[in-house]
Amino acid sequence: MHIRLLEKHDQLHVEHMMAGHPLQFPPFIIEKYPERWQAFLTVQNNKQCGYYVALANSGDVVGHAGYLLNEELALYEIVGVAVSQKNQRQGIGRVLIDHICSKISELGMNQVILYTLGHAGNEETLSFYRGIGFEMMNFENDFFRTDFHRVTFVKAL
Repeated sequence: MHIRLLEKHDQLHVEHMMAGHPLQFPPFIIEKYPERWQAFLTVQNNKQCGYYVALANSGDVVGHAGYLLNEELALYEIVGVAVSQKNQRQGIGRVLIDHICSKISELGMNQVILYTLGHAGNEETLSFYRGIGFEMMNFENDFFRTDFHRVTFVKAL
């Protein structure tokens, strides 16, 4: 596996991968990413955000994760963590998150925040984040819309 910066031609692959996880990435979440990616791809040495893909030995995109500066909190936020369905449980998500955390640490931060959906059926995702050192700080009912709750996780770097 190899991790590199997101490139324009990766976007459709990542959207398709996200769509394969409708509990974690309903359409209203996926719709946010093309604008985010465009902002990242058009600004050189952008310290506001960064997006990465994991590539299999075949060169196929098998994972994605990014970070963006949450100016309101003055913290970087991990976003868009997704691994292709056929490549689940191989450590790809963890490697991507470790990579993102290293990049955020290089930017001088000692803490990172992550939001995820907390609705029924997404318990495995919550367990995954807890298992790699994230601490749940908040649970907001019906944050996005009815039955789409937001869970806030924080991790010290």
